Amino acid sequence: MNNYNTKTTMLLKLSIVTLIGILGTEAFLFWSPSAQQFNTKFNLYTRRNPVLEQSIIHPDGKGNLTNFNNSLVTKFVMHGWDAPQGLGLSLESIKNEWLNAGDYNVFIVDWSQGNRLLSYDQSKSRLDLNKVHIVGHSLGAHIAGLTGKAFNGRIGRITGLDPAGPGFNGKPSTEKLSPSDAQFVDAIHTDAVPLIGLGIAENSGHVDFYPNGGNLHQPGCYINRITEVVDNGLSAAVACNHLRAYDYYVASINTNNPKGVATQCSNFVSYLANWCNVDAMDNNVAHAIMGEQAILSKPYANSTIGHKYYLTTTISYPYFRG
Repeated sequence: MNNYNTKTTMLLKLSIVTLIGILGTEAFLFWSPSAQQFNTKFNLYTRRNPVLEQSIIHPDGKGNLTNFNNSLVTKFVMHGWDAPQGLGLSLESIKNEWLNAGDYNVFIVDWSQGNRLLSYDQSKSRLDLNKVHIVGHSLGAHIAGLTGKAFNGRIGRITGLDPAGPGFNGKPSTEKLSPSDAQFVDAIHTDAVPLIGLGIAENSGHVDFYPNGGNLHQPGCYINRITEVVDNGLSAAVACNHLRAYDYYVASINTNNPKGVATQCSNFVSYLANWCNVDAMDNNVAHAIMGEQAILSKPYANSTIGHKYYLTTTISYPYFRG
């Protein structure tokens, strides 16, 4: 666990500085850790280049971002600490759905390989932070949050996909994804089981969604965890529930799909029993849409914060019942 925490802290520092280099107003940002260093690659996709990326690679900042348009909304999606096999397809799916839905700058952030981080020349991009949306999975959600803190919450939106729990449960808000990190923060919790889940059990945003209770019973992920750990290792046992947040988010981007309408409730059992007392609430607070359209709850964020939103899903795409 100590080795995990050390590596996690190091990656947090590296990745936050890297994102600040992309988002910030300074021409150069430097950070040179004494421990092992990671490369970070920013792959840009737009409607002009939806398949073949343009990339900036640290540490030298060399690359080609000629298709970047600073008048557009810019979206980042990033994986967590140990990206399992097949995760690239999830990142690609989010990118493809975004570009089908709108004209965006889309960055897929990849730190899975590499060497070191030193600097990045940001002077040409000059991003409008109001038009920035960062989506992070697992550890990537907290990296997004800590990046948001560095900009005093001025980033437009941060979405946490099953924000990591180990090492973050019980930590102060200054050390993990929290509502103050952006103008609007939403989170989807799919593996939020104390002790054995990889997701955080605590609320992380202005609106927090707990599909199917947010625990290890995501439809289509019914496995015996103990047996699976013994037979195939920990990653195989937890990957489905932890990664299901990606699947839900991908499905939510396509406006032709049913919407993932969630209801504010005290707990999942009460939700299933229809004991949520929604009649006493404003409809805009009683319900929220999970995924891309969660932003519709932004005007009511002061009333949704601190509460949990529940819904059930089906076992396969498009997951939502509408």
